[in-house]
Amino acid sequence: MRELRAGRVLRLVRRRRGLTQTEVARRAGVSQQAVSLIERGNADDATLRLIKQVAAPLGITVDLVFKWNGPELDRLIDSRHARVVTALIARLGPEWEVVVEYSFNHYGDRGSVDVVAWQASTRALAIFEVKSELVGLESVLRPLDVKARVVPIVVARERGWKAVSVGLVLVLPDESTNRRAVARLGPVLDVALPARTVAVRRWLEVPGGAIRGIWFLADTPTRRVVRNAGSGGRVSSARRGVGHARSGAGSVAEPRFGGAGGAAPESGTPTSSR
Repeated sequence: MRELRAGRVLRLVRRRRGLTQTEVARRAGVSQQAVSLIERGNADDATLRLIKQVAAPLGITVDLVFKWNGPELDRLIDSRHARVVTALIARLGPEWEVVVEYSFNHYGDRGSVDVVAWQASTRALAIFEVKSELVGLESVLRPLDVKARVVPIVVARERGWKAVSVGLVLVLPDESTNRRAVARLGPVLDVALPARTVAVRRWLEVPGGAIRGIWFLADTPTRRVVRNAGSGGRVSSARRGVGHARSGAGSVAEPRFGGAGGAAPESGTPTSSR
């Protein structure tokens, strides 16, 4: 059982470090009985917080892993991420050349960027990191710093995109959970990614200089009331998917940066017309 293995790991590491259960308990701020409980494989009777307290003095990291219907959970998470990426691309107009899942390797710094966009007329480069949810800072800020430093160099060498303006944007679904997370982490994010949605959108419309920010982006269909410009009265309601505005008289189109867009590009393939 996993509980037995977890207890065995704690016991083996404790003994390797020459500590008694009492010493571990003192450093963890718990009772010796609690340490013994977990080491005997009774982790089910302990809270996650207690297990982390006991593991911390031993230098052991405890991760909580959710599993559901095998690979279906990964597909569910990936589908949300894909919707946000699709919504992002739909908001960029034909003046932006877009590459999805751009991979880089530069003197040991390697990784991939969810979306890289280039506007030739202004020599602006936009680097987008898409997250379906914000669960912590370490897994976001450090990779972003690497991408901000490395990607402009790599795209200049590989594609001739020599940027004079660079935007680094963390894209999150526009929902209350993510807004609360950003508010909670405000002091750090206000320094690392100070701009917010409105400022990011303005920069995409007229790129100039450097910008770092967070863009709360709607990735679900919305319902809008459409009015006839001549009568001024309510005429009908129109449903649209993200980034797919209806055409025709009286329709309300979602604003796009650089013009109207269309279908998203294939992964790793640049496009200047969607």
